[in-house]
Amino acid sequence: MQKPLIAAPEPADAGAWFDFLIEQQTVTYQGIVRPDFAEVQSQYRDEWVPDLARQFADPGTAKFAVAKDGEKIVGLASAVDGPQQWEVQYGLTPSPADRELARLYVSPEFQGTGLALDLFRAVDDGQDLYLWLISGNARAERFYVRRGFVSLDESFRSGPSWGGAPMHRMVRRSA
Repeated sequence: MQKPLIAAPEPADAGAWFDFLIEQQTVTYQGIVRPDFAEVQSQYRDEWVPDLARQFADPGTAKFAVAKDGEKIVGLASAVDGPQQWEVQYGLTPSPADRELARLYVSPEFQGTGLALDLFRAVDDGQDLYLWLISGNARAERFYVRRGFVSLDESFRSGPSWGGAPMHRMVRRSA
């Protein structure tokens, strides 16, 4: 298996990024999120794809990375300034760090190949960093613990589009 190429996404990648993200979230959280998760999330496509294209064109302080096997997206990652708008909306402030690992997903066929670590390194700038983890995602939690993240003693329910799935934050303090 040839190693996928990792690069910053182009605005033209926005639609494929969105589709890959929803596909991977559906697979990863099957049995945890609502059964119609993919359909519910797909309703946001027309709104999010143009916004993603704008962010890819002018990321500001955000960092985005996409892994492609040929033209097919097989992984993605992003780190952004926190808190995000939804966190403020739900009163989940202050953030435990100024930067958030917002996304890190890898196709099942590339899990265990080091691709997740390569994507993580592509968006990690070494600052304090936090992330949200859907509770029960043991594989991801092990990955983050090996990278110095610790779970915070808290528990929240995700919003309605995620079916109220339990989640918590993890944080990594820079050395």
